[in-house]
Amino acid sequence: MKAKYLSIVIGASLFAIAGLAQANSTYSSFADVANSVSFDGWNQLNRSRVDSNNVPNPLTAEQLAAGTAGNVAGSGDALLKLVTGSYYPAGFGLYGDGNLTFTDNTVASNIGSLVFQGIVNDFNASFGGEAYTITLSYNGGSQAIAGSLLNFTSTNTVDDYYRYSWDLSGVTTPITSYTLNFSAGFSQALAFQVDQVAAVSSVPEADSYAMMLLGLGVMGAVARRRSK
Repeated sequence: MKAKYLSIVIGASLFAIAGLAQANSTYSSFADVANSVSFDGWNQLNRSRVDSNNVPNPLTAEQLAAGTAGNVAGSGDALLKLVTGSYYPAGFGLYGDGNLTFTDNTVASNIGSLVFQGIVNDFNASFGGEAYTITLSYNGGSQAIAGSLLNFTSTNTVDDYYRYSWDLSGVTTPITSYTLNFSAGFSQALAFQVDQVAAVSSVPEADSYAMMLLGLGVMGAVARRRSK
């Protein structure tokens, strides 16, 4: 019987974990960000892009210059825009060099951090040039806050993966908008995603209480059975 009780606990825990897991639809290498309350994703950054019905929907230089919204299902209203330089949509991604911005004027009230993920093959760095930079400003300000590099996976400029994070817990002014400023030399970009992440509360959520109570109940039942 004890094994039966343990199976119930393990099964409930796996069910809860499975409910949280999901496949990232922006790019296969991207992680699903915990506590994300809003995201914007751009994939197929090329002139061969198709929509969800496999109908041609090429990304154009004109769209990039005007600002293009995320094309991944569930994306918010942030815009990816070419500010300066010569980035252009080629057959397999954005090629060239210059400055891109990710601007979002719809920010969650409980935001605690931002997470940026990108597939960027930095050809300039591969040949001894400077790697790209990405900084954060908010509320229309001139801040240039560098992100913390959480993960980098090198594939020898095939689909290099970058993940950055900005901790906003120390910002006392409500954040109503933000801009990520991306600057690079000669490079190729395949996909981007920006997640707004809720501030982590020290108070357990309702589902956490439920799991705790279930575990305590099972432990109590096992203890009573042992005593008998």
